[in-house]
Amino acid sequence: MDEERRIPPFAEDILTVLTDAAGGTSEEFPRDEAIEVITDDERFDKADAEAALESLQSRGYVYYVGEHIRITPTD
Repeated sequence: MDEERRIPPFAEDILTVLTDAAGGTSEEFPRDEAIEVITDDERFDKADAEAALESLQSRGYVYYVGEHIRITPTD
């Protein structure tokens, strides 16, 4: 993976949580719902969710369409 796109381990775990909840990369979540999905995992709180989403967006793993979060396809 490109060094520029590398994400912290907790953000990688959160990306996995979102991808699993979405059933892949084709779904989108309202931002509030994405945070709820993340915080339903006892390892993460709201601050973790927000930090991870910012990190994931800045490195291109997720993107926003309005207030919805989409997972960037990896194929």
